[in-house]
Amino acid sequence: MHGLESAICDALGIARLRHRSALRSLRLPPGLDVAALVHSVVSGNWDAGRAGDNKERSQQNWRWTLQPQIGAGNRSPEVVLERAIASACNAAGRNDWANQIPVASGLIEGSTDGRRAVDLAHRRTDGAVELIELKIASDTPLYAVVELLGYASAWLLASADPPARRPELLRADRLYLRVLAPAAYYVPFDLRALERAVDDGARRLGHGQGAHLSFAFDVLPEELALPPLPSGPELLALLDQRRPLL
Repeated sequence: MHGLESAICDALGIARLRHRSALRSLRLPPGLDVAALVHSVVSGNWDAGRAGDNKERSQQNWRWTLQPQIGAGNRSPEVVLERAIASACNAAGRNDWANQIPVASGLIEGSTDGRRAVDLAHRRTDGAVELIELKIASDTPLYAVVELLGYASAWLLASADPPARRPELLRADRLYLRVLAPAAYYVPFDLRALERAVDDGARRLGHGQGAHLSFAFDVLPEELALPPLPSGPELLALLDQRRPLL
């Protein structure tokens, strides 16, 4: 993901993706395809770092597992909820959810991206997979968009040149990119144009490589936004009630 944030900021004429004021007044330049720009940066890094040569180095990339463990001092609301979802799925014997999915471990020597991971993934009943960036009290919707598009680009590249073990996620052909946050997280912003543009760009990007991609902002039920979180069965029932923002 090296250089990704600066490339997007330059294209949008803003200082930082995390600046909420920039998103309040954001205007997408005519002709800018954010998904294509993200993929250009990520694929350029992939080639320059010879990531394909290192695809067998780690068995963890794109794994489908549940990671309920949490550090004693980690009280980030996103991390607490993510691990609670993993724990509830473990207790219920469900394998349709996964969390903390590495995307670039061992691919590029010396890169700090080896620790990047998708927050949550959900296998839908129709066979499609959702990649979910969970946000409660951090960053901005725009930052989450760029994170997800970066992961989708890495997924496209890895799917085109998979490791020998080829994990389940790299065998999917439909990937739904979703930012999941409480309604209050979105309130200051008019996200209609951004969601439409990113969804259009994601669909074009996927179509050009034989996959189906889509993008949307989703709303997390308020009961899951703050502690105390409900019990496992109730938590999973509420999670199923997430809905589109627009």
